[in-house]
Amino acid sequence: MDAVLTLVVLGSLALVVLLWLGVRLLLAGRQLDEITPEGSTRIPVAPSGSVAAKVDRGLQRTRAAVETLVMPEVEHSELRPSVGAYRHRAQTYVVLGTGLLGLAACLVVGFLLVL
Repeated sequence: MDAVLTLVVLGSLALVVLLWLGVRLLLAGRQLDEITPEGSTRIPVAPSGSVAAKVDRGLQRTRAAVETLVMPEVEHSELRPSVGAYRHRAQTYVVLGTGLLGLAACLVVGFLLVL
């Protein structure tokens, strides 16, 4: 009985984390889409203090940490995303956020099937 309760609590925490991250990524993608005019090729700049700016900073730190682990000989100043990746990051945020919300939905369905 204790093992089931532990798994339910861990699953609930995972569900909350997936929902929180998914919603933040969707909001960041929407904010960047609103800033960029339709058909524009310019790189969108997230307003300071917005969810998109916070997500940009967090993902840039994560990318730098991963690339430093993979390629320790590369200088930190050289770790920049390509222009195309930076320009289309709103779509990336929306796709990742939707995927995380889909995982959360699968987790809920799994809970319901187990109960």
